[in-house]
Amino acid sequence: MTRRLRRSALFAVVPVLAVAAAAYGLERGERDSEPSAQASAAKSYKGFGAHRWPPAGWRPYARSSPFNRPIPNGTRAHPRSDEMVRQILSSGVPAPMVVGTAGTSYDYGHPTYYAKSTDPVYRLRPTAGWGRNAIAGRRIRIPSEARPAAGSDGHMTVVTPDGWEYDLWQVHDKPAGGGTLSFSWGGRIRIDGDGLGDGGTASGFGNLAGMIRAQELKAGRINHALFVVLRCTSGDTSFGHGVRRGSNGSYVYPANDGDAACAAGTPAPPMGARLQLAMSRRQIDALRAPAWQKTILRALARYGGYVGDTGGPGFALMFESSAMYASFGQPDPLVAMARSAGLREHDGMYAFDVGEGVDWARHLRVVPPPKRR
Repeated sequence: MTRRLRRSALFAVVPVLAVAAAAYGLERGERDSEPSAQASAAKSYKGFGAHRWPPAGWRPYARSSPFNRPIPNGTRAHPRSDEMVRQILSSGVPAPMVVGTAGTSYDYGHPTYYAKSTDPVYRLRPTAGWGRNAIAGRRIRIPSEARPAAGSDGHMTVVTPDGWEYDLWQVHDKPAGGGTLSFSWGGRIRIDGDGLGDGGTASGFGNLAGMIRAQELKAGRINHALFVVLRCTSGDTSFGHGVRRGSNGSYVYPANDGDAACAAGTPAPPMGARLQLAMSRRQIDALRAPAWQKTILRALARYGGYVGDTGGPGFALMFESSAMYASFGQPDPLVAMARSAGLREHDGMYAFDVGEGVDWARHLRVVPPPKRR
């Protein structure tokens, strides 16, 4: 992004302080996001972890989160939907979603780690000079194995046992066994909250918001809105619906800042705008498309997708980062799905072509934002 550098989400189809406290304890005056771990059994949020990933039916954030609310029946398109859709599609239909990128510079996804109460303690140190960061100096537990996505955004998310989601952008240094973890910027939100007002993405969405997870795709069910990436967003306030000017570009609820404004006068949607695939379930089911693609399309039709970042080829959706699996030496379930689906391999990567076979110019639309709750 151009505010505080660029938090782009590229979809290409080719970071020392020793912990001196006693075991699991913390020095006086230090802050921890959870009680000191004295129990014999390691705890994590809902028991999730490297060998017990959240199941397909689970979704982050409260039911009232805008990401978890379906688009109401009868919702009309924004009055300027057609011209905004033409602008969105001027750079092409949704770009293929590439998997198998763990450990490569092509990984711009959001890996998520569920910390245990026995994991090493890290002190959080944001390095960007943009003012006070709310999580600076906090000490949280992070799995030793956890690593950020290898792309230049360096996203990494940690969910602590007490349900705080820490979203970090551009993780520079994570020493083995605990110490000081350096990153450019970040924030924290409740994983059972609304998923908004964070510091890890340009829009302020939580890093888990809208990510397509392997477990969901395999089960054929995505019960939440998706995370949309556009090349650029609106720079003015003509969108209405409470739109505001941000540090660079305009934004509308549920976003809390803009990013990478298009050229003046370009009819682009603002950050936070909600897109929808206006197709019925029956229409989607009738497509000559693989099951995985229909799963994504049904979510985009029922829940829509929120513009959460800019960059890349112009119009894209987001998978979780498989670095969360690879860092623990586990096989990549998204790669396994790609192989099972017969997708062609290129340098160890596979492309899920979500845009193929859909009349996007006819069915894609921009709808008004949801009401605040």
